[in-house]
Amino acid sequence: MPTEVIAALGRMLTAMGWAFLPVLLLPLLQLILPRFTLLRGINHALIRLIDTVSYRLGEIAKWFLLIMVMATIISVIGLSIFGISYTKLDELPIFFHACLIMLGSAATLLAGQHVRVDIFHSRYTAQKRALLDLIGFYALIIPICLILIWVSQIFVYQSWLTLEGSPESDGIRGVFFLKTLLPTFALLMLAQGLSITARAVFCLQELPPPPRPSNIAPLFEDQHFENQRDGPPKRQQPDTNQKQSANKKQSAS
Repeated sequence: MPTEVIAALGRMLTAMGWAFLPVLLLPLLQLILPRFTLLRGINHALIRLIDTVSYRLGEIAKWFLLIMVMATIISVIGLSIFGISYTKLDELPIFFHACLIMLGSAATLLAGQHVRVDIFHSRYTAQKRALLDLIGFYALIIPICLILIWVSQIFVYQSWLTLEGSPESDGIRGVFFLKTLLPTFALLMLAQGLSITARAVFCLQELPPPPRPSNIAPLFEDQHFENQRDGPPKRQQPDTNQKQSANKKQSAS
């Protein structure tokens, strides 16, 4: 691929990245300016868009696991029984394993199935969990993902210049694609972290959150809003029959 084309694409993606950075501040702006309904509408639409993209990618990525297992089984049977080995077939599980992790991590974060190192998170109230997730996004997710994008851009650029392939002569000519998955993973995690942080702001402001994708359990703000909508538990009214029988006993005595 011509160097000029790669350089132009790199500059375009860099410009898009710089333009995306202010979007990360939208949850904070809604928290600071709670009466600004335009910000609330933007965050509402952004949450639905990001959640839908992450969910769809997760639905696609889960099939990579089946392909990876089938390719491994075929490769093992071909080599152990028939003595046949294909380098492309041997390398195929590596590619699909990378795609499964890098493209499915955002969906895992969306569903809340990622590993938490904070053992006290589940014991907190809804608003405390929302505040903790908001702080974690700006203190941890953003710096780590931006570092990944910044560090990976050099070797991704060099890999695309040569359309880097497998070190084996008959291997898959797609190592440049594998390396591109690293900044893609960071972008997807940034976007999904932004969505969760915006939901946390809705929870902190006691506002109804956007609906979640199907088959995804509710987050802290959904549970909190349900409690707010249902209101305090109603007092149980005494049974009328029991009250009348008690009055009869008192009058008989």
